[in-house]
Amino acid sequence: MNDLKYMITICRRPFAEQNVAFCRSCGIEAVHINLCHGTASQSMLDFLGLEDTDKVMLQMMATRENARKYTHGLVYKMGIDSPGSGISVVVPVGSIGGAASMKYMTDGQNPIIGEVNEMNEMNYALIVVIAEGGSSDLVMDAARSAGARGGTVVSGKGTGTQFTTKFFGVSIAAEKDLIYIVAKHRDKDAIMRAIMEKAGMHSDAHAAVFTLPVEDVVGLHSVTDDEN
Repeated sequence: MNDLKYMITICRRPFAEQNVAFCRSCGIEAVHINLCHGTASQSMLDFLGLEDTDKVMLQMMATRENARKYTHGLVYKMGIDSPGSGISVVVPVGSIGGAASMKYMTDGQNPIIGEVNEMNEMNYALIVVIAEGGSSDLVMDAARSAGARGGTVVSGKGTGTQFTTKFFGVSIAAEKDLIYIVAKHRDKDAIMRAIMEKAGMHSDAHAAVFTLPVEDVVGLHSVTDDEN
């Protein structure tokens, strides 16, 4: 396993600046930020006492040691375990293309080059869905039918070839919703299957779905509570 970890942290928008500052205090300088929003219904927001679902997504590369420092601090310094505060996941990195890319993504850090003999049991998965813009509700309804608790939506735009447009009957360059769902590893197949059956390429959502292994997760009690 590589020494590098790819981390995604999702937090409420007012805490973005504080989270970026904390990243840098852990030696992580290169942080990429996207605006996004949650998938909780208005009734659930009212129940939790939250005003809206506006969020930010922080994406970064970190060495194994800096990743551990960061996730530990998210719990004990930033209070990410408090309800509604956010979630952070750690994904192992296979490789990075070239020294320039490595320098750009790990600015200020000193990653170990080569293989690191560390294998953790992957108890969680990050399910990533690429769907037509405005289709996140359809995708999340399908995911929840198989046990998913919630997700985060990032708006984007795809690019594709004429072949892709003809094959799927949809323009890949159209507005897209990227939906990120963190789930227990044992539940991921059922959630993926439900999305493909109810919101797949045959539906209006034209959703494509894949998963990434998650090495560690902090926050979001709805995913982790029953294991504590």
